[in-house]
Amino acid sequence: MSTIVRDWSWVKLGECVAMNEATYKPKEAWPFVNYLDTGSITDNRIKAIQHLELSKDELPSRARRKVRPGDIVFSTVRPNQRHFGLLRDIPENFLVSTGFAVMRVRENIADAGFLYWFLSQEKIVGQLHTIAEHSTSAYPSIRPADIEGLEVNLPSTSEQRAIARVLGALDDKIELNRRMNETLEAMARAIFKDWFVDFGPTRAKAEGRAPY
Repeated sequence: MSTIVRDWSWVKLGECVAMNEATYKPKEAWPFVNYLDTGSITDNRIKAIQHLELSKDELPSRARRKVRPGDIVFSTVRPNQRHFGLLRDIPENFLVSTGFAVMRVRENIADAGFLYWFLSQEKIVGQLHTIAEHSTSAYPSIRPADIEGLEVNLPSTSEQRAIARVLGALDDKIELNRRMNETLEAMARAIFKDWFVDFGPTRAKAEGRAPY
């Protein structure tokens, strides 16, 4: 471990990414847009994507940031709400809000997964939220430059990828367990309702049926 740490190097995060590199312009006239706003992703989990047919739907004024797989999106408002993620499989004509800082990772320097896990640390989120609370805007917010100014300790890109794979596998397991728990909770609620609200077993017995 000491050899690995000795070979790591401190760099500014801004050296590892291109920030807000691509912007959608109305003259491009996409027929439709799939849009992600800042409140629709939390801890790398997307809750909803708005599909807009531009022949009839109005494009939100903040729907301007172009993204591609491997980009990291990080909401610049209230970092402690953890509206950030690493985009993997994305739909066609995908735009995200200008409320995100969009980071396109320089692959010769850093691994997107490694940088995502760095940014998602409680310590880093707390550091950015402290900056946000001292901002002069109407609500706690950070600038893309605040993210670019963070210092990150980087191993080789191969080590970064290995670390990101391990952390990603653990996160996938946590997500699977969360979904299983949600399923079990839904089953428990359904059984409770059947037994104590709808009186299913009692009605079944009265009708001469087996309860289940």
